[in-house]
Amino acid sequence: MQFSNVLLVPTSRRNMPGALWPDFRNQFHARLLRRGKPRCKPPAIPRDPPRIEDAPAIFVSIYDNHFGHMVSETVPRLAQSLADAPDDWPLVFTCDKRFGPPHPSAMFRAVMDWLDIPMERLRFCNAPTVFRTLHIAAQAEHLDSPWPTPVAYLRLLEARTQHKLPTEHPEGVTFVTRAALDVEKGYHAGERYLAACLEELGVRVVYPEKLSLPEQMAIYAKSRHLVFSEGSALHGRQLFGRRDQHISVLRRRQRSRLAENQITPRCASVEYVPSFAGALHVIGADGKPITYATSTLYRVDKLISHFEKLGVPLRRVWQQPRYEKARDEDVLRWIARMYHPNIAHWMRPQNTPEHILDQLAQIGLEHLIDRADEIMRAR
Repeated sequence: MQFSNVLLVPTSRRNMPGALWPDFRNQFHARLLRRGKPRCKPPAIPRDPPRIEDAPAIFVSIYDNHFGHMVSETVPRLAQSLADAPDDWPLVFTCDKRFGPPHPSAMFRAVMDWLDIPMERLRFCNAPTVFRTLHIAAQAEHLDSPWPTPVAYLRLLEARTQHKLPTEHPEGVTFVTRAALDVEKGYHAGERYLAACLEELGVRVVYPEKLSLPEQMAIYAKSRHLVFSEGSALHGRQLFGRRDQHISVLRRRQRSRLAENQITPRCASVEYVPSFAGALHVIGADGKPITYATSTLYRVDKLISHFEKLGVPLRRVWQQPRYEKARDEDVLRWIARMYHPNIAHWMRPQNTPEHILDQLAQIGLEHLIDRADEIMRAR
């Protein structure tokens, strides 16, 4: 799509990429989509006169330093932009007016490098600017989209990435874990124990934050069965196209089907394992549960049966008392972190300790109530 005289405004808000499209309310493909609908808001018009840019450019999105959002919301505009536009047209990202070193982040650079996009082609717009001619590609896929990712987009993505992936037929089982992430990012309580059991049985266990992006992609591509602990790492699978493999997701949130319409066209089958057995959450400043930072419990019978269906005899090494000890330690570790004085302000619990204690009782962890209460009141 091509537009004339588009104002771009610096922004740090993901739901306001900063582009003031003509007839904004009725625009669809130019705006940020989530769940099949435009979700972005128009930027405020600055008081001072904006800069003027006469040369044509391509707008991508806001500069995003969150891997999951970047891969699922920003990258889907790039393959078509790169295929259709001249090489000398810059790719424009809006950003905060204070944007500067050490940005762009190593993660952002890694994604650009994966797509063979040189940093010299990127432009970060940190001042109000009117572009006389601004192009934008539609989001080929987006978060919680009700529509499957188009095959035409997957072909464009494969043309940029296929040569970087292993050529052998996918084999074996890989588990992509969250066990090494910071506690406040959310995890399954006892996931470290699960990872240890799987490693003992010869399963590849991947800690994405410990690998380079090409290393992650290579492991994902050569796995016959790819099991994710639900989270942003699943969006990493959106960085390449179709593969003859089976993908499953261990739910951290009840009834979640994260990225289902984006992952399904890329593989032979997708399964969302009903392994959710309850979760602890805190209440944020907006009065709503912070659902991305939960401490989730496994439904152990479903967990074991799923891996055994993949040919992994998990029951053979699983020791329930050891799992329960690891689970309890992780739950208390999560509570200690969420109630630590230096937790980020947007994650600081606004609920009373009783909110957590009631949840412990509801999910069968009454034996942790006294220790949990002591931790919360001490902090």
